[in-house]
Amino acid sequence: MKNLYLRVFAICACLILSCTKEIEADLITTVIEDDFEDVNNVLLKILKDNPDNTLNWSDSLDNINNWEGLVIENDKLIGLDIENKGIKVLTPTINLLEDLIVLKLKNNELSNIPNELFDLKKLENLSLSGGTNLTIQIDDFLPGLFSLSNLKELDLDHFEINEIEGVGALNQLENLILEDIPLDVIPSDIGQLILLEEINFTNNNFFEIPEGFFRLTNLGSITLINNKNLTTIPEGFGVFTRLDSLTITGSEGIQKFVNSISEAVILKKLDLSNNNIGFLTSEDGIIPDEIGMLSQLTDLNLENNHISSISSRIGELVNLKTINLRNNVVTDIPKELGALTILDVLDLSGNLMLNEIPEEVCKLEDLGAIIISEGECGDLRVSSEYGFNTTEVGVSSLFFIDVVLDAVIDPVFVDGDGPFDLDFGEIGFEIHEVNIEDVLTREDTLDQVLVNQTATQQFINGTNNLSYELISPSVPNKDLPEGRTYRVRLFNTEFSNVKTYLPAYELTVLE
Repeated sequence: MKNLYLRVFAICACLILSCTKEIEADLITTVIEDDFEDVNNVLLKILKDNPDNTLNWSDSLDNINNWEGLVIENDKLIGLDIENKGIKVLTPTINLLEDLIVLKLKNNELSNIPNELFDLKKLENLSLSGGTNLTIQIDDFLPGLFSLSNLKELDLDHFEINEIEGVGALNQLENLILEDIPLDVIPSDIGQLILLEEINFTNNNFFEIPEGFFRLTNLGSITLINNKNLTTIPEGFGVFTRLDSLTITGSEGIQKFVNSISEAVILKKLDLSNNNIGFLTSEDGIIPDEIGMLSQLTDLNLENNHISSISSRIGELVNLKTINLRNNVVTDIPKELGALTILDVLDLSGNLMLNEIPEEVCKLEDLGAIIISEGECGDLRVSSEYGFNTTEVGVSSLFFIDVVLDAVIDPVFVDGDGPFDLDFGEIGFEIHEVNIEDVLTREDTLDQVLVNQTATQQFINGTNNLSYELISPSVPNKDLPEGRTYRVRLFNTEFSNVKTYLPAYELTVLE
């Protein structure tokens, strides 16, 4: 009988325990469903308000775990990434997603940004894009934005905002990106963002970089692109002891290389392309000896400036992999550049007055480097000057051009000829029409030669590096078409290894 009681007791205990677990499970499920009820409603509202969206969401919540852009952790929605998904309307109930840490909404044509968004005080990462139909109240938008005191990353673009004074309140920021925003000034309190690691100002309207900018000593990346009103780069880069990437490009008012950039000694990437460095004076276009301090540099981009000379100390930057000097006015490449044995690419194209590239540099091709220049590396080149004028004579005009050569020639001896009285052959020059749609196209248009002149030069006593002048006669044109573009081309008629391509000029026939 005792055993019977024990068996009954055990069965009852098991039943009670099983029921308790089922009740607890039901309670947990109820709590989770309650927690997610508001979340589900907000997500469905976003879906409903934006019928042209490109999300993979559906009206059914059965597969919500497969919805793109959702980050759920510990049964809480902490991330919502719906960038570039055709979202135009943002529901005010967005504030019910109170656990959000990441909210990414860039590249949507938003028509509204509800103030309730700024109730999401846990946000650490926020990206927003304005739209053509977006209207915001600055007096509400900026204070609301600056109240998100936990933000670490802020990315805004296409907002009609002229100032962001007060951004210093976001003192936890590590990354700040402001693109296509007509900022008139960089705010004075930006220096309070001492944790910033990355800053990016692209397509803004500010004229200068304030002193407070140089208090951001934690910066590892500075990007300033197409800020058309920026005219100077201030000194003081030595304070950026962690800076490994500096991009200041597309500011035509910048006309001088700032020496203090070389004090940011751990820089790996330096991009100063598409400015006007060296535009006013050739001295401003000299890359100075201080460049040799950037011993960690791997990428150097100085494309589309007026740089005339580079210090030989560039040969000390043994970690360089790419050098872009395209479209400058460099005449001489330092032979010390040949010490850069891990160089991948050296772009010298568009330097139309470039003299012969040193043999030490050309040998880098044997190590796998790609050297881009007019002609082949090591070609003899001719530095030249020419001008033109047009004169009205009756109903037609005359085109005059004087070509002055200062050629440096290394004679080629053929069939054992000695170093005495060697006839190098004819040096010729021609004027050709150029394809106006691409003035850098090198092909000549043979049926449009307007002037053809040659001369013979002898080498005496085995002279190497012979310099001489060859001046063409002033030749009137014949039926010069109006508004066409022309180029002078020089060549060696015997060995075809003297090359130069001069800048193209557009000529207008006077009536």
